[in-house]
Amino acid sequence: MKKLGIVLDNKVNRWALQRFEPLKNDVDITVFVGERNDYDVKSINLNKRRLTHAEEISLAIRNPLTAYKRIIKAPYKKMDFYYFSLQKYLEGMDAVYSCDITRSAYTLAHLKDRLGFKFILSWWENIPYRAVFDEKTSYHKRHIMQKVDMFLPFTQTAKRVLQMEGVPEEKIRVIYPGVDLERFNPGNKPEKLFAENNIPINSFVILYVGKLVSWKGVHNLIYAARILKQREVKGFVVAVAGKGAQNENMEKLIKESGTEDNFRFLNFVSYDEMPQVYNMADVLALPSYPTMAWQEQFGMVLIEAMACGKPIITTMSGSIPEVVGDAGILIPSGDYFNLAENILRLMNDDSLRDALGKKALAMAGELYDAKKNSMHFKNAVENRL
Repeated sequence: MKKLGIVLDNKVNRWALQRFEPLKNDVDITVFVGERNDYDVKSINLNKRRLTHAEEISLAIRNPLTAYKRIIKAPYKKMDFYYFSLQKYLEGMDAVYSCDITRSAYTLAHLKDRLGFKFILSWWENIPYRAVFDEKTSYHKRHIMQKVDMFLPFTQTAKRVLQMEGVPEEKIRVIYPGVDLERFNPGNKPEKLFAENNIPINSFVILYVGKLVSWKGVHNLIYAARILKQREVKGFVVAVAGKGAQNENMEKLIKESGTEDNFRFLNFVSYDEMPQVYNMADVLALPSYPTMAWQEQFGMVLIEAMACGKPIITTMSGSIPEVVGDAGILIPSGDYFNLAENILRLMNDDSLRDALGKKALAMAGELYDAKKNSMHFKNAVENRL
C-alpha cells in the first residue's frame, strides 16, 4: 500500500485520524475534506485535499448523463459524497478507507471498480440489521457490502454482527481505535480550569463528556446528584463537557431537583483542551443506555479517560463492557440509584480509585495506543490486499 485515501463524509476530525498520523512517513496519505466539514482540521498533521461544491458542480456539468442518473434519478436526496470530485482525485490510489457507512461508503463502492482501488471500511454497528429501520440507510447498505474488500470493525461485538449478516471471517479484522498517548496521559489538576468554571479545587469532580442526548443517559447524572444531595453528601461537582438536544431539559431537571450548585456546563471543548478536562476529573461517568436502534458502539471518551488514568463508571450498553473490561465499574443502564452508590463508593475509597485508574492506564497502553494500532492497520491491509 503506497497511496491511501481517507474519506469520512463531513466528519473529518482529530480523534478519528490520530491513528493514521503515525503512518505518514510510510504511506502517502490524503484526507479528503468537504466544504461543510463539521470540525476544524488545521491541526491534523496529514495531507488534506479540500473538496468544494463549485468544483463538484463543474465536474457534474461535464458529465451530464452520469449526473442525471446519480442526482436527478437517485432514489433519495444526497446519496453521494462528492462523487465527481472523488472520481478525479482518487485516481491512482492503492486503497481508500472510510468509517462512514452511508454516503462516503456508497460513493466509494461505485468508484472502486472504475478506479481500481481496494475499499477498506471500518464498522461501528453492533445491532444486527439495524439499517432496516431507515429506508435510505438500507438502500445504501445493499449497494455497499459486496464491494468492501476488507472490514475493520472497531470491536469484537461489531465483528460478530458482521458475521451474523453474512460477511465471511476472512474479510474481517478487528482493530480498535487509538488514542494519542503523548497527548492523553495522567497530569496534575489544572487549577486554571477549576477557576474558570468556578469549581473549588478540592471538589470531587464527576465528568461527563459527549453529546447531551437522551440515549447517553445524561439525565441520570442529575438523578444521581439529587440522591447524593438527599444523603447530605457534600463537595462533589458534575462537570458536563458537551452540547446537544437535551441541554434545555437538563437545565429544567437541575432546577427542579435543586442541584444547581452541583453542576457546571463546560459546553463544547476542543480536542486540544480535552486532556486537561480529563485531568480535572476524579471519575468519568458515561450512563448510556440502549434503544431498539442504537446502543453504545464504542465510546471514545472511555479510552481517552483511561489514557489519563481515570476510574470509570459506565453501563452495560452495547460494546462498553468489551471496551472497559475490568478497568471500570459497570452498572445496569438506567439504574441511577446504582450510579449514585458507586459515585459515593469512589468518593470514600481512595485505594479503589487508584486501583481502577492504574488498570485503566495499563489497558489504554496495551489496547488503545494510536501508534500501535496504526501499525496493526497497515499490516492488516497489506497482508489482506
